[in-house]
Amino acid sequence: MRPVKYFTPLDPGQPSSCPGGYQLRDRRGFTTLEVLVVLIIIGIISVMVIGRGDVGLTDLPAQTEVIKSHIRYTQSRSMNADRTWGIHCDDDGQAYWLFVDGDPDNESHKRKLPGEASETVDLSRYQLALTPTTLSFDDRGRPCSDAEGKELLTGDLILTLSAGAGATTTIVITRNTGFVP
Repeated sequence: MRPVKYFTPLDPGQPSSCPGGYQLRDRRGFTTLEVLVVLIIIGIISVMVIGRGDVGLTDLPAQTEVIKSHIRYTQSRSMNADRTWGIHCDDDGQAYWLFVDGDPDNESHKRKLPGEASETVDLSRYQLALTPTTLSFDDRGRPCSDAEGKELLTGDLILTLSAGAGATTTIVITRNTGFVP
């Protein structure tokens, strides 16, 4: 807070040190600019605090679409190669990865998915969990329930992606075609 100086009119008959009958007085208080700056700073801080509240909920729809595109990519790789490609989600549902040649746990068979920095996609950083599963595709793009691509799905495969706050979304892999809506 700094003093604000301004001129005030004098009462008639009082001596004036300033021309025109005005006297210089000191008033203490905040200027409009100071109040405005403080309000802007409070606004910025509150947006940052409120905006980070539910990270998992905001990432749930986005990460669902990413997983769907990874499944489609896996199917495409199987149809364009003489190898079995699949996606495996670990037992606690916190990570998944692309694998080739029917062995999801063999490190040398893991492959990097498009747009990912490593071979394993870590869902825990988004506070999300996926249904533990192994999904592979045969050379015709049909979804299989085993890692080798031999046992065709007998029904649609439904994967559930859940956020820490209890929100969930489902991903359906259609049997026979592997279509992911």
